[in-house]
Amino acid sequence: MTATSEIPALSDAPASHNPAAPSPGVPASPLESLAPLDGQDTKAAANRSFVVTWLLSMLFGVLGLDRFYTGRYFTGALKLLSLGGLGVWWIIDLGIVLAGGLRYGRDPLRGYAQDKEIAWIATGFTLIVAYSLQVDEMVTTLLSGLF
Repeated sequence: MTATSEIPALSDAPASHNPAAPSPGVPASPLESLAPLDGQDTKAAANRSFVVTWLLSMLFGVLGLDRFYTGRYFTGALKLLSLGGLGVWWIIDLGIVLAGGLRYGRDPLRGYAQDKEIAWIATGFTLIVAYSLQVDEMVTTLLSGLF
């Protein structure tokens, strides 16, 4: 018996025994999980991301970018012109996004169920850090110097 006849060829092994082959329906890489699979509802794949909406609301909510991203152009423009309702509308919208109330059309934002806990914790941590750094006093000083 020769050495090559003792080693089975890869083509002889069944595909189900190959540990490197991905399972059906499981993406092989993180980038493949972003692409819609065959048979998936393309409407759900076209929905807006909760994480992106949350970050836009937290960082640029005063400018209304969260509203523009979710397709609410009129209220986004109003929020932009009023500078987030002088901050009040911005804080209220951040709470609405965190509670899952902001939707894209009639559908909830994609990824809300998986990422809501992390978003609440990160928002609370950010508020604590901003308060400890006295960001409110720095912003007030900056704005009073401009006007």
